[in-house]
Amino acid sequence: MTKLVAIVGATGLQGGSVLKALHATGKYKLRALTRNPDGEQAEMLKAKYPGVEWVGADLDDPSSLRSAFQGADVVFGVTQFFQKDISDKVESGNEDAEYEQGKNMVDAAIAAGVGSMVMSSLDSMKQLSHGKYPGVLHFEGKHKVEEYLTSMLDKIKGYFVYAGFYMENFVEYSRVSPEDMRIVEFTFPLKPTSKLPLVDTANDLGPVVAYILEHPEECLGSVVEASGGYYEPQDMATAFTEVTGIPSRYVQIPYEYIGSDELVQMFKGQEEFGYFGGRTEFLERNKEIKHDFTTPTSFWKNRGWAGPTK
Repeated sequence: MTKLVAIVGATGLQGGSVLKALHATGKYKLRALTRNPDGEQAEMLKAKYPGVEWVGADLDDPSSLRSAFQGADVVFGVTQFFQKDISDKVESGNEDAEYEQGKNMVDAAIAAGVGSMVMSSLDSMKQLSHGKYPGVLHFEGKHKVEEYLTSMLDKIKGYFVYAGFYMENFVEYSRVSPEDMRIVEFTFPLKPTSKLPLVDTANDLGPVVAYILEHPEECLGSVVEASGGYYEPQDMATAFTEVTGIPSRYVQIPYEYIGSDELVQMFKGQEEFGYFGGRTEFLERNKEIKHDFTTPTSFWKNRGWAGPTK
């Protein structure tokens, strides 16, 4: 029997990647969840991915989730800390706002009789740093959801995918050099030689989730990382120039320039303790996934260039 997979956040970066990858396999019935199934982004994706069922659901509304999950065999779940409704709640003092949405998904999936759930999660930076950096809330909230789903494994099978450091961030944190307008600069507080497990989320996360669904016994209760490998921030600048011919450089900026204390703690934690805690075992598993993971060079070739965002 063909399995029905319900995809939360189907118009977003991670959910959209899962939608794209699973639709390409032709192996699943797909139900795409979004707040506004009649919105412009959803309408565009309906045309791009025919045969997908689109339903409305709100992560703060458990009843809408239970309805959207009815009849599904698998749910892909993702939360987004940086959306406005979450950030507003956090600013008002509710640091568990992201966790509450994730818990709503888990509870709704169980109530709807869903057999398996693949949750997008991350390490706890508090745990990785032995308590030194406890304030990376968008890591902590996701990990707390992971711990909750793990506690419910007698009711639903749980799987976890960790997205690496987004290559898309290099577009967001790009600028024209203030000293030379001909040069593009990529700016983070990380050292130029820091090692990051980079991922082209839009193209690489979905195939990893597809692998999990195709290897349920192997991946049950474990973490599967989504990344094409470890690269240095300066590698992205070098590849950018090679592909576009536009002069560029990586610039290490002071931590205080990055914004919130949460992001400062995140970058300090990554620098000292490693994204994924420095784990490399996933690189061997990647060899079994039938997908060409994105490199810095292929990222710039595939995306084109519309100019820096700052």
